[in-house]
Amino acid sequence: MKKTIYAIVLIAVLVGLAQSQRLITITPGKDAIYTAIKADSVARTAALPTQTIYILKRGGVYPCVSLIENTNYFLYIKAESGTGYKPLLIPEPTTGTTYTYNINFRSSGKLEGLTLDASRPTGGVNNRYINIYNGASVWVKDCEVMHDRGSAFALQSDSCSIYIDDCFIHSIGHPKTLGGNGRVVDIRPTNIQDSIIVRNTTFFNLTDRILRNIGTTVNYIKFDHCTGLTTEGYHGGLQAGKTKELVITNNIFMNTIALGSFKKRTSVAATTHEQTQPEKNLMYVLTLDTVFTGSKITVRNNNIYWEQKYKDLFLKWKDSTDVPGIITSTINKQLTDSTKAYFVEPLTFKAPPASIDKFIDSALMAPNALVLPENWSFLYQDSIANGFDNPVNASYGTTALSYTKADGSFPVGDLNWYPARKAAWLLTSVKEQEAGIPEAFSLSQNYPNPFNPSTSISFSMTRTGFVSLTVYDILGREVASILNELKEAGTYQVSWNAAGMGSGVYFYKMQSGSFAEMKKMILLK
Repeated sequence: MKKTIYAIVLIAVLVGLAQSQRLITITPGKDAIYTAIKADSVARTAALPTQTIYILKRGGVYPCVSLIENTNYFLYIKAESGTGYKPLLIPEPTTGTTYTYNINFRSSGKLEGLTLDASRPTGGVNNRYINIYNGASVWVKDCEVMHDRGSAFALQSDSCSIYIDDCFIHSIGHPKTLGGNGRVVDIRPTNIQDSIIVRNTTFFNLTDRILRNIGTTVNYIKFDHCTGLTTEGYHGGLQAGKTKELVITNNIFMNTIALGSFKKRTSVAATTHEQTQPEKNLMYVLTLDTVFTGSKITVRNNNIYWEQKYKDLFLKWKDSTDVPGIITSTINKQLTDSTKAYFVEPLTFKAPPASIDKFIDSALMAPNALVLPENWSFLYQDSIANGFDNPVNASYGTTALSYTKADGSFPVGDLNWYPARKAAWLLTSVKEQEAGIPEAFSLSQNYPNPFNPSTSISFSMTRTGFVSLTVYDILGREVASILNELKEAGTYQVSWNAAGMGSGVYFYKMQSGSFAEMKKMILLK
């Protein structure tokens, strides 16, 4: 009899979990996103464990007044399918020039196909308006992010992860004067972070570092197939800090730290963090904390160079600046073959961002009287063919060495500028990963089973993505979320301690993208 009941309930649970995702379309308008999410809270909770996606209209403008924040659910905001302008999210003041708008992920989530502009209509820009807290994992896909004063994304609590894929990030930092803010990813806590992965992304016009990590231990950092064009680099380049595993592969870094190792702009003394001037008073494109020598480091096939007009400025103002370094000795010493870490090949891009060499010249001459060039405020939507002045196109000639220099003979840099090559890369990227990558997604039976009170669950992933591992009781109610974060391809084992739970049958479900599998386990006390 009990077996029959269990079978019936299991079927009901599986049917419920197989329900299609909830799609909630939000009409453009002032504070429309916040209002719709708030109004949907009861229905969303009742619909668990199905996933809700909030759909924004292409061409729609969404002025945001109120704080958008998820505390106990997966927040997924996405552009509707099709072509046209990406939905535009912009700040709107509550009253006068007072702003409260931020997107705070206090649980995991995803942003896809959006334009996120921090420009204030009353003047100025918001500061760190996309934040991640509470160990959440956030995936940012096919978004344009611009005009934030502090950073495109800020990790504000321990054990967070961010995965940035196919994005366009620019004009981050102080829009009028020289300053220390202006990053792609800004790590704020001091203890530990999980993963930071940036792939097939183009960025330019950053006033500071690409990545800011001063003293936080990070489990995994990966930059792969990115194109970085002319960053001011007030405090340096890509600052990895204390990273257990660092992967920097197949990227273009052109004019990173365009200011050079500007001796007059900082009084920071030499430290072990390699963040500013520790080695011969130089800043470096790629840095790692000098005391963190147990890292696993892969640096390969990166095209790193400065255009001649910037090198000429370094020479012109040699009393106040030096040509930046490329890779610190701390990283070089841990590479198996440092000769493969980078090469130098100046490229001619189809439509690069406007040069800031005149601004750099002024900055080196008069550090306290600076105004950034007009291109800092341009709106570059890569999905628009002819709608705005001076759109950026970071493709380069197919006869360049860089076009076949990346792993698998693919182009170095952001592959989105080469759609056909990217399509081929997507088909072969899994096969080209190092040995040991699983051939299929899978969820293993827990062990031991029955168990009391702890058990282990193993699962495998063939590619990087968000994965959730959730436990349900016999009635289909969610009783535990074991895992909900971004994972690289590989095989993993996690534990679940059921202390405090009653004896009986439980079901655990793994979901990653389109893959979903459920298994039964028994807690026997």
